[in-house]
Amino acid sequence: MAVDAASVSRVAYELWENAGRPVGRDLEFWLAAEARVRASSTQANGSAGAELTAGTPRETKPQRATRPVRGGIKKTWPKPYPTLPKF
Repeated sequence: MAVDAASVSRVAYELWENAGRPVGRDLEFWLAAEARVRASSTQANGSAGAELTAGTPRETKPQRATRPVRGGIKKTWPKPYPTLPKF
C-alpha cells in the first residue's frame, strides 16, 4: 500500500516536536510516522479493503524457461590466457 510522503512528513514533524526536537533521530520519527499513517489509512478503508485482498491470490513470478543444450554439450567460453600458470 502506497503512503503519501507529505502526510508522513507532517506526522513525523509533529512527533519530532513533541519529543523535544532531538538531533539525529530522524529515521526513527519517519518510520513511526509511516506506521501511524498506514494504520490510519487501513482504519479509514475499514474491512472492505481486507475483504478484497483476502479473496485475491498473490501474483507469482513465472518460471524462467531453460534452453535445451544442443548436441548434449554445454558451450564454454575459451580461456583468455591458457598458457599462464595458475597461482
